[in-house]
Amino acid sequence: MIKKIIFYLSLISLVLLTGCSFLTSQGTDVERPDMGQSPLYGKWTITKFISNKKSNQDNFKFKELIGEDLYFSNDSVLLANDYIKDASYKTKYVKLSNYLYQKFNLDYKNLGLEDSEAYTTYVFDSNSNSSLYYEVIKTSENTALLFDNGITLEIKLVDDKIKNEDLNSHILERKDEVLAKSSLFDLTGDKGFLIGFKTKLDSNIPSWNYKTLYLKFSDSKLENVYEMNNIILPRDDRFYEVSVQRESKSEETTDRLIARDYKTSNLLKRDSEIPKNEAEELREDNSLKTINFITNNYINVESLDRNTGKRTLRIYNLDKLEDKKALSYKDFISEDELKAEGKNIQSLKEDPYNIGIYRDNGFWKLKGRLNTEDGKYSDFDLNLVLPYEVNKYNKINIPMTQIKSFKSGIKDGFVSPDNNFLITLENNYLRIYNISEGRIISSPIFEREIGDEASTIMTEWATGRYANIWQDELSSNKWGVKWIRL
Repeated sequence: MIKKIIFYLSLISLVLLTGCSFLTSQGTDVERPDMGQSPLYGKWTITKFISNKKSNQDNFKFKELIGEDLYFSNDSVLLANDYIKDASYKTKYVKLSNYLYQKFNLDYKNLGLEDSEAYTTYVFDSNSNSSLYYEVIKTSENTALLFDNGITLEIKLVDDKIKNEDLNSHILERKDEVLAKSSLFDLTGDKGFLIGFKTKLDSNIPSWNYKTLYLKFSDSKLENVYEMNNIILPRDDRFYEVSVQRESKSEETTDRLIARDYKTSNLLKRDSEIPKNEAEELREDNSLKTINFITNNYINVESLDRNTGKRTLRIYNLDKLEDKKALSYKDFISEDELKAEGKNIQSLKEDPYNIGIYRDNGFWKLKGRLNTEDGKYSDFDLNLVLPYEVNKYNKINIPMTQIKSFKSGIKDGFVSPDNNFLITLENNYLRIYNISEGRIISSPIFEREIGDEASTIMTEWATGRYANIWQDELSSNKWGVKWIRL
């Protein structure tokens, strides 16, 4: 099935192109047009890889997909490495902004789109019990978004003047070549899991130690484990190192939060020749910093003001730490949505920036914080799905209730995209277990003591060749990586 993912992605586009039945916004059927040509008929090209919710491979932009051709005739579909002989389609009229957010957790503004009414088309394989494979939303006359299994692509029309018989002939000529290709979305081969965590240090002043582990899997085996100090974060086509450095002077203790290009051995100096986004720093006098969550673009920091004893939460854009401009709750949800959820808007209005991201029962969640005058605080769950651009991997294929009932002491768990491995934080250990036919095997295949009160602050998956790219980048001795013998 995985091998078909790419095919399906392309098929979604095809769906729009071929003949289809139409649905109203309420989902009822509209009269099928006499002409069997769909809105996406013709030759298309993949112009942009937008996201991959399952494995976050978008961190390295999937350059292999860009420029791949897609063909949609009235009868069949050919995409990247997928072929559908007999495709059928159904189309629904939707409000673009609402539909993208509610179904795909995407913000149309972040995609550079104008809000409008749009047609979304579902693509089915008539020879496979009419199984739904793709969904395609046409955002303009010549542009569409293609969705499949958490993957989002942008496609553009190249030629819609091809005769249907000529298009079918071309599809048949290329069919065998396409089916012989390996899938870029194959989750059954190599995999890599990057996990960042913090452990509490025994100190008079609250202090945390940050570590990153990279777990490299090959098929059904754990191949290698690498350990790194601080948080090593994949961003675009490179890695960043995020650290907290403490300075003590007289009666003051100040934490500096620094994000830098991981390929740079020394902290970048500030001058006109260094691009601003290569090194970012957050510093406030006599303030302690704790990282609670970090992803490609955002970081959640808890600050303790040692002068007042006040603890506040802030979410920052990782590229703009030095601006000290935190994100407000309004960047994640509207007041109308909060009211609908029955949340205390007044508490948020007192400090609209006092929000954070925390780990709860296997998921990342958004919370608000209300500070009181005596230095105490209370946190409340906003019960909202985090926007995809904030957290791309927020899914677990085995319920946490089942994972926690497997063994006592499990605080957190993560399941590989192919459902073959379970990674847990239990007591002060990180452990890895095999999964066979949905059953967790009791004996761990790997364990590593990681320290007291360990908690997860970052998770990233890589699959296919990207698992090996990450291994090559992270295993270099020049960065002080520790290889753990299995």
